[in-house]
Amino acid sequence: MQRRDTDKPLDYRIRRISFVGNLLSPQSLLLIVLLAVLLSLSLTILKAGLQNFDWYLLGMSGMYIIWCLLGAATILSWCKPLFERMNTAYTAGISFVIGLFWVAVVTVASQWLASGVMQGEAWKIDFWQIADTLTVASLILGVGMRYAYLSLQFRLREQSILHARLDALHSRIRPHFLFNTLNSISSLISIEPVKAEQAVEDLAALFRANLQGGMSMVPWVEERDLCERYLRIENARLGDRLKVDWQQAELGDKVLVPSLLLQPLLENAILHGIQQLPDGGTVVVEARLKGDRVEIDIINPLPSGAPAPAGNGMANENIRLRLQTLFGDRAGFGASRQDGHYRAHASFPLAYERRAVAR
Repeated sequence: MQRRDTDKPLDYRIRRISFVGNLLSPQSLLLIVLLAVLLSLSLTILKAGLQNFDWYLLGMSGMYIIWCLLGAATILSWCKPLFERMNTAYTAGISFVIGLFWVAVVTVASQWLASGVMQGEAWKIDFWQIADTLTVASLILGVGMRYAYLSLQFRLREQSILHARLDALHSRIRPHFLFNTLNSISSLISIEPVKAEQAVEDLAALFRANLQGGMSMVPWVEERDLCERYLRIENARLGDRLKVDWQQAELGDKVLVPSLLLQPLLENAILHGIQQLPDGGTVVVEARLKGDRVEIDIINPLPSGAPAPAGNGMANENIRLRLQTLFGDRAGFGASRQDGHYRAHASFPLAYERRAVAR
């Protein structure tokens, strides 16, 4: 059995940060080109000076340096699956050796082109030139390895802060959810003991699933199952007054969403909307894909003439902070009241769960 991705390979689950990094990203490629230009410009000035600036030397040295940098970056990116099974020291050492080896290959190839092909002379390897080039390359690679190490430490610290912040936000959700759910169960004990027992089992299963793993993103099917357990508890208390309309035809079960995203919003919709209406009402959950984004809306009716629900503040602010922590400016959250209904809207980048497929 082997695993392969069947969907867009974007995954926000906790993963090991690579020492090498993403060397083929647009930002990295831009930095590589700028570095090649600066190095070739420095080499030309050192050899020819500003007064007798040699444009031919600039072009040839720039071509040579960019082949060294881009080739090494490509090889290291191909080796990333191998590096994931190694510690940082081994990864840095092998990356250093690969970089020097590729520089030697490009140097020999440039000697062959310069003398054997372009000049029509007998080609001879200039070992001293190779030694000089590798010495300079060793210094540059040493600086690069140091930069990569500091970058790795920064990314590890950033990830640690992110996980700590997510855990803190989760810890604010769980007691609030537990308090309200236990209140719902307590109201059932005297009138519907069987339903109260089922509600306790649902609560236990819900918290067991919620506390396992601590992942910040979960498949949509798991998030919906968690919400349906909570809604079953509330339905046992409210009966036919509570109806839920799930409109999720365009959202697949493998789409990842932040854990505990919907439950606090459903809780607010029930406590400040459905519960306040004598005849109850319908909570509408709209989940859809819009390009490369996930759009989720929760809409509930409000009592006519009632002020804006004050209790929504903590849940809304918590979700806004969690989305900002996970996605930064790429996520959005807002709430509005219009035509007797309250709408909470969340938007964030699309991500798929990595699934196993048998071969």
